[in-house]
Amino acid sequence: MTNSPHQSESPAHGRAAVAAVLIVVASVVIGVASGFIWAAISPRVLYQVYTLNPPTAYATNPETSAFIAADGWFCLIAVVGGAVIGLLGYLVGVRRYGPVPMAGIVTGATAAAFICRWLGHRQSGGAGFNHVLATSKPGALLHAPISLGSQGALAFWPVAAAAVAGGIVLLGVLRGRHQAGYNAAPIPGMDALGQRPSLASPDSQPGQSHPEPADRPGSSPDGQGPDLRHRPGQSLRSSRPAEDPRGQSGGPDHRGGDPGRAAP
Repeated sequence: MTNSPHQSESPAHGRAAVAAVLIVVASVVIGVASGFIWAAISPRVLYQVYTLNPPTAYATNPETSAFIAADGWFCLIAVVGGAVIGLLGYLVGVRRYGPVPMAGIVTGATAAAFICRWLGHRQSGGAGFNHVLATSKPGALLHAPISLGSQGALAFWPVAAAAVAGGIVLLGVLRGRHQAGYNAAPIPGMDALGQRPSLASPDSQPGQSHPEPADRPGSSPDGQGPDLRHRPGQSLRSSRPAEDPRGQSGGPDHRGGDPGRAAP
């Protein structure tokens, strides 16, 4: 009983799907850890409560760089976290199963980006900030939670992950072609020609002698004349002139007569 190609390919597809799921789960874990890190290292803007009806607060230093710094730290964490996801994804699945784990890398990195943004904002006090502001006295100082001002920074996660995994694959392909040399790099249009064009050997030099062609049938081994050696099935013939059928030789008559005519 022989296994069909579909049955042999199904386990490979199953392992590729499992690898993609593991990559997504690992990416979520990295996103959670990145959210805690972002909340811990990002500076927070200091606000002062102005009035409670409605609850209003203003930044004590309107020119503070804390707003931009939070976005900058998020971008840095995104690049590092995305690179880690891409490297782990390549080692776990891409180098063995190809494109399916690569899709898991992009999906997991995108999920990690949103998780990091949400968790960082929540861990810095975003969940209860409105309640604290509403119950504070005028003049009280409050640290605002961090938030991502530029939503385009979310793209750093999947871009960094795909760049690392895809870059490693590209380097492997280029290294393999370089090691294989000429045979691994087909010339465009070769299939239409039917054969690979011949290239001169690097060791050959102009004026270098080429091997003599093989002796033609019938020539002597020393190349000085016809080969007169007897071969099986070949009859030997005399090198003398053929005799005239009328009894005279084909040569000239020594008595002055015409060739082939009897003397009077």
